[in-house]
Amino acid sequence: MAREVAQTNHYTDRLLKLIPSEIVAAYLVIEGIIPSGATHGALVSLIAALVLLILIPFYLRKTMAVKRTGQIILTMVSFVIWIYSLGGPFALYGIHVGYVGSVLLVLWTLVIPLVYKPAT
Repeated sequence: MAREVAQTNHYTDRLLKLIPSEIVAAYLVIEGIIPSGATHGALVSLIAALVLLILIPFYLRKTMAVKRTGQIILTMVSFVIWIYSLGGPFALYGIHVGYVGSVLLVLWTLVIPLVYKPAT
């Protein structure tokens, strides 16, 4: 299976499979399209983030053949942490602390592949 984490996967493989790189990339493109100071930029950013978050389970199940709910949930949490670390709607609504996002991203990225080892 293309993206599903197996117990035999090495740390690096699990890490890559638990970070939604295509979704993060789509979010970055959308954020780049929104002009700074746009009247409804915060709302558009928030809606884009929510739509992408909702798409993650469908994307993983249909495109990447992931069946494990635990992996899908962790991938969704990873996306939210990535968005927070980047600022995104959190910054636009004044609830972003840059260094907290950076620390959270580093710790989450290092820890989840160590703790998530699905049963065979």
